[in-house]
Amino acid sequence: MEYTWGIPGPTFLAIYAVLLVFPLVAGLVWTIVVKLGHKAPSATVTGPQPTVYEFAYLAGGPDRVVDTAIAALVDRGILRVSSSKQLQLTGPEPADPIENAVAKGARPGYNATTRGIRDRLRLSGPMQALAKDLEARGLVVVDQAPRIRQVVYFLYLAVLVFGVVRLIAGIAGDRPVGFLIPMLIVAGVATLIARVVKNKRPGPRPTGEGDRVLHKARSAHGRERKRGIPNGPGYVGGAVLGGAAAAVAFGGLASYPDEELSAALIPPPVSSGFGGGSSGGGSSCSSSSGSSCSSGGSSCGGGGGCGG
Repeated sequence: MEYTWGIPGPTFLAIYAVLLVFPLVAGLVWTIVVKLGHKAPSATVTGPQPTVYEFAYLAGGPDRVVDTAIAALVDRGILRVSSSKQLQLTGPEPADPIENAVAKGARPGYNATTRGIRDRLRLSGPMQALAKDLEARGLVVVDQAPRIRQVVYFLYLAVLVFGVVRLIAGIAGDRPVGFLIPMLIVAGVATLIARVVKNKRPGPRPTGEGDRVLHKARSAHGRERKRGIPNGPGYVGGAVLGGAAAAVAFGGLASYPDEELSAALIPPPVSSGFGGGSSGGGSSCSSSSGSSCSSGGSSCGGGGGCGG
C-alpha cells in the first residue's frame, strides 16, 4: 500500500501537530530573547533635553506626537477645527518638520481629521527621524514585536497551506483524511488570530532612561500646573513644560485646556468588528465518503491512517 507522499497518515498527523505549535513557540522564544536583551543595563544618556515632541513620543508614540503638534498649531491659530471636525490650515506652514507635516495634512482634499493625519504621519519621514534620534540617544529601543507577529502569521499561513495540500492529495488518492480536517480547522483559526494580532499598531518602547527622563519632565509639568498657570509657558533644561502642547504631550488630547476643542479633536472610537463566526460542522472520520475510519482496511490504526 502506497502512502500519500510516502508518509503514513499517523506519522503525518504527528508531524502536523508539531508544526501547529511551532510558530507560537518560536514567537514566544523570540519575544523572551528580545525582552531579556532590553533588560541589559544601559549607560547614562547624555545630550540635549528632549523637545516637547520627543516627550510626546516617549509618552504615547507617533500618534501622541501628531496630537501634540495639532494642539500646538490650534493653540497658535495656524489650524482651526471645523464643525465637521476637519482641521483647516489658516496660517503659514510652520518650519518644524513635525508641525509642517501636520499642517500639510490639513490642506483641502485630504482626510484632515485627527485620525486621518495620524494614519498619514505614523510612518512618515519626520516621525522616523524623531524616533531614530531618540534611539541613538538611548531613550527608546526598536520594537521587535511587529516583526515577530508578522513572522508568526506567515508561519501559520504556510502550515495551513501545507495541510490543505496534503488534504487534497489524500482525497485524490482515496485516502482517509478525517483526522486531518479538525487539525486544519485549528490551523485556520490560528492563522486568522495571527493575522489580527499582526495588524496591531506598534507602540514605543522607552528604555529605562527614557522612562526616567519622561517621569522627571511629567512631574515638573505637574508642578507648573499646580502653581496656578497651567497654560503658561514653563521651561526646564530647554524643554517646554507648559502650554497646550505640553499638556497633550503628557496627557493626550483629553488634557487640551479647552474642553470644547478637546472634544472636537479626539477621534471617535473605532468598533473592533472582529466577530468570528463559529466553525461548526465537525468533520468526523465516519463522514468521509466511501472510506470510513472505523472500517476495516482504512482504519487510522491500519496502514493508511486518517491523515491522508
